[in-house]
Amino acid sequence: MHESGEKGKKMTINDVAEQLGVSISTVSRAISGKGRIGSATRRKVLEFIEEHDYHPNSSAKSLAQAKTENIALLIPEVKTLVAQPFFYMCMCGVNEVAQARGYDMFVVTTNGQDITRLKRLLDNEKVDGVILGNTHRDDAFAKFLKSRGCPFVAIGSMDDNSVIQVNHDNMGACRDLTAILLSRKMRRIAYMGTSGNLIVNEERYGGYLQAYRDIGMDVDMSLVYRDNMTETIVRKNTDEIVRKRADCILCQDDAICNAVLQELYTQKVRIPEEMRVASCHNSKTLDSYPVTVTSLKFDNTEIGRVASDVLIDMLNGKEVPGKTLLDYEVVLKESTK
Repeated sequence: MHESGEKGKKMTINDVAEQLGVSISTVSRAISGKGRIGSATRRKVLEFIEEHDYHPNSSAKSLAQAKTENIALLIPEVKTLVAQPFFYMCMCGVNEVAQARGYDMFVVTTNGQDITRLKRLLDNEKVDGVILGNTHRDDAFAKFLKSRGCPFVAIGSMDDNSVIQVNHDNMGACRDLTAILLSRKMRRIAYMGTSGNLIVNEERYGGYLQAYRDIGMDVDMSLVYRDNMTETIVRKNTDEIVRKRADCILCQDDAICNAVLQELYTQKVRIPEEMRVASCHNSKTLDSYPVTVTSLKFDNTEIGRVASDVLIDMLNGKEVPGKTLLDYEVVLKESTK
């Protein structure tokens, strides 16, 4: 251990970071009191430097206060063209604000909740802060960023209220869309989605259920399909819903809606005469069909802009809201007439 009094050798900020197994930026945040860092980590750093009588010199202070002026956007590896538009538009919004405010953006793709790439980025001190492009239950990325004291903003909801969040009102939007369908005498609304740890999917399903509760009706659970993990399953479930004579198919997102529409056209089911269809998320993918599709419209570029603004405000020591909720639009079209 490098003690400050050992043969006159003075401890450096690198020594402190190495001895504690944390990054130099974490040590600097603990010393300066600026930036996001866990209270336990800050206490550990401060106790260590007091015990070893560490006093940062001017060059160390300069190093500790240095900024990379880079931020990272963390997004999942996208395997389908349908899933790409949201992350692309979000990325454009993040980059637009970052450049306007003097920052550069890294895009980091991840597989599942593997933190390897994110860890390498932080270990190499490449960025000042991170934007999480989507959120999970028991989110591994959020946990890791908190443990490292790295400033970050989540696009989406999280159970952890200490995390700064920017989100669309997915639950409210899906509740309103379902309520409109119910008001148009569509009582047997089938729900096509997926279950799992993506919070946005739980919010959309929750909005569907809430709309039924609001009018005192029970959901016909035989019309709820949340196992649509592949296009083959979507097609099979669509056929079942047609046989059950549902009034409408409400799709969790544009990817599922795209597969539903393909199957309905393959089976020559007329829309909206024989089956009505709506989507809880819109994209240009749905514009390719002869019948225009009722959907929810969210500004995906704007959510990127807002998340980028909030993160950079944090990095500049400004107070930011814990949660920012962005609006939506219900767009009624031919598919639910």
